[in-house]
Amino acid sequence: MVAAAEKREAPSEDHARDAKVSRTDDGEGTGRLAKRKVAIFFGYCGSEYSGLQVNPGVKTIEGDIFDAFCRAGAVSKDNAVNPNKVQLQRAARTDRGVHAAGNLLTLKLILEPPHLPAQQTLTEYVNTLLPPQIRIWGMRRVQSAFNARTSCDSRLYEYLLPTYVFIPPKPFSSMWKMLRRLNTGEEEAPMKEDGSPVAPWEDEALRDNTVLNHPFWQAHGTSGDFAQDMLGKRQWRIDRPALERVRRVFDEYTGSHNFHNYTVGKEFRDRSAHRVMKKLTISDPRMIHGTEWVSVQFHGQSFMLHQIRKMIGLLVLIGRTNAPVSLVAQTYGPARIHVPKAPGLGLLLVEPFFGGYNQKVTNNNERIDRVIAQRQASSKPLPPDAESGRREHVDYQAFQDKMDTFKQTFIYDQIYKTEEETAEFAKWLNYLDVFVGPDFEFLNPSGTIPTSAILKVGEQRRAPGGQPKAPSTDTNEAQGEALHSDEEGETQGADDDA
Repeated sequence: MVAAAEKREAPSEDHARDAKVSRTDDGEGTGRLAKRKVAIFFGYCGSEYSGLQVNPGVKTIEGDIFDAFCRAGAVSKDNAVNPNKVQLQRAARTDRGVHAAGNLLTLKLILEPPHLPAQQTLTEYVNTLLPPQIRIWGMRRVQSAFNARTSCDSRLYEYLLPTYVFIPPKPFSSMWKMLRRLNTGEEEAPMKEDGSPVAPWEDEALRDNTVLNHPFWQAHGTSGDFAQDMLGKRQWRIDRPALERVRRVFDEYTGSHNFHNYTVGKEFRDRSAHRVMKKLTISDPRMIHGTEWVSVQFHGQSFMLHQIRKMIGLLVLIGRTNAPVSLVAQTYGPARIHVPKAPGLGLLLVEPFFGGYNQKVTNNNERIDRVIAQRQASSKPLPPDAESGRREHVDYQAFQDKMDTFKQTFIYDQIYKTEEETAEFAKWLNYLDVFVGPDFEFLNPSGTIPTSAILKVGEQRRAPGGQPKAPSTDTNEAQGEALHSDEEGETQGADDDA
């Protein structure tokens, strides 16, 4: 097993080379170094990377890891030209800018390359060849039938979200006007004698409407620019009733549903759009650098491209309006609607799970124990390879302390710092609030999806690069910058893009 092999002192180069050319995977003496199928446990900060999966000409996490193994001699020169030659697979594929505390690769490696430095394990050596934001936690031999993606039973993701995203839209914005029309039948606020609109807290029609007449905007005012609004939003704290309502909305995702509205390129009749959410939780708020955050966790069997970010998108839309909890169930039906994609900044893969495979390993190891016990009881000698089929479980328990430290330093702190410097979530909210069109008319108090909000197959109501903006006298440039968050440039593929 790799764990045991890595603890041994590395032999001299000459001795190592003589010993390791003895056989290949087939056990035949061909002069090539032996390769073994292993699971690679690793984590990474996805900032400045164009996603996980190898993509020629693009900087990716897998590209750097594969290059490090090649430089370490764990991949031969013949196989270094193409990762497919060593059967590279991953448990979960992540988008541009998305992080992972624990992910898993499988590939065939030369476990004791000729030039492995003395007193260093292969894991330790490869880590010296990687940037600090990518770490290999360890390696373990796996059964030949193990596949990082198909052997994965489920995946746990986390999304860090500042609670200010649940503040209702700014009065007189396009979103606010649409909500006013859906709630009162009148889009425009009444006007004062001087031609200025009546403030929501002075409007009799909105006196009891806590979305259109929210206490935050009454205390903060509506005349501030983006920067001034941000100062107030960072000081805002979500109350318990509002948090519990958001949790009830989130709980509507639990179970098996048709999530065709939460990805791209899948129609209602596509059976692959059905996904199972096993457990969903939202933590109590936590203060970080003066801003209140919650941790949103998704434990599901598998996820489609952008699924989690769109689930967060609808959660925020409902959480900051008076659309009912029942709206979530409507999105599983055939009507195709525009569900916005939340920023990738807050998303990270916590770890994948391999319960089915681990049970097979347990059963196999017990069978080996029985065979050995039977031979010993009958005084029969054990064959040299009696233990060769024994394997370890694929889990992250042994690496948890290192993963937690890395997660705090390279992921959590990076997310908090980036949001503090760029106001990424606030820019995304601006993109929502200046949107023009009927797409979000499903945010009505009845929770029904009107015909006006239903998109036709292939229809996309937005200009290239972002959503058109409503005419506005607010001159802050952050509104325009918000448009970048709806890029669809990541590679579309199988079940594990979140």
